[in-house]
Amino acid sequence: MTAKDKQDDNNEVTVNASSTRSLSGYLIKKGLSKKKLEAQTGLTLSKLDQPDQRIPIETFQSLWDIAEQFTKDPAVGLHVGESSNPDDMGVVGHIFFNNATLGEALKQFERLYKLVNQGMRVEFYVDDDFAYLNYICERPEYYSRANMDRTMAISVIRARTLIRSKLKMEYVAFAHPEPGYIDEYQRIFQCPIKFDQPHCSIVFKKQFLAFELPKRNPYLHKVLTRHVETLLNKIRPKKSLSDQVKVIASKQLPKGDIDAEKVASQLCMSRHTLYRKLKAEGSSFQELIEAVRKEKAIRYIKEKRYSLSEIAFLLGFSELSAFSRAFKRWTGSSPAKYQK
Repeated sequence: MTAKDKQDDNNEVTVNASSTRSLSGYLIKKGLSKKKLEAQTGLTLSKLDQPDQRIPIETFQSLWDIAEQFTKDPAVGLHVGESSNPDDMGVVGHIFFNNATLGEALKQFERLYKLVNQGMRVEFYVDDDFAYLNYICERPEYYSRANMDRTMAISVIRARTLIRSKLKMEYVAFAHPEPGYIDEYQRIFQCPIKFDQPHCSIVFKKQFLAFELPKRNPYLHKVLTRHVETLLNKIRPKKSLSDQVKVIASKQLPKGDIDAEKVASQLCMSRHTLYRKLKAEGSSFQELIEAVRKEKAIRYIKEKRYSLSEIAFLLGFSELSAFSRAFKRWTGSSPAKYQK
């Protein structure tokens, strides 16, 4: 077990109570008794009304298993998302819709999403034409098809309901294989759907980022933001040194070779100390740089937003040939073959 694994095990991964409350309420409306639900999950449903309550992710995943078994509906995630009441939003949802514009809301959503589900992170970025909202699972065991169906359905439906009905998606992507209820995806999302993708994504034209949110309350936004900062500090695990190096490296890649001395300086330590501490975590500086480049290379190629020459530049390679050699070392295939 690596140092990071040990660190993760010391921090229980949780989801917010509002997601669990929403799913429990749906099942009770469908006829599942409250007593039986509590017996099967070990939850005390009355505690889900406490605004700062958190639920272990394993319990939340088991609740989805119960939902599929009880309803006999493989598309239950989509239907829970479709029937969700905006009044039942958690604190992060209320903060989102009290921003000035959609663009500002998504930037804050990216930072606060750990409060919704610690097993995932949100990545928001914009290119020349489109805005991308990616839901990235931290570990395979944290991924739930039904929950991601619900998450994406809620995201799109609330955007159209609470922001603007004509908010059009270019496509919605899922990390799981195509299930047998594709018609339900098309009915709900009304846009192209992709499956077996690197992660779940919502993609739309970047011009929509300027949309003003119609029910903004600046005072409420300020109060709620102050509150969630306290919550974030409670659940935020301390990043390992390896993670900190990867974050810095990711930002510096397009500038060329990443210098260990400069990275160490940003971390307020000497290069020798950096190397020593990374070794204690079971890692090395060069391994981390290689890992960041490999992860980004595969993501860029799968997303098909950049040419191979552009990807080589973004990863800090001086020439396409150098990138091609490195990529073949990582995957056993050339970038061009991998892309096909």
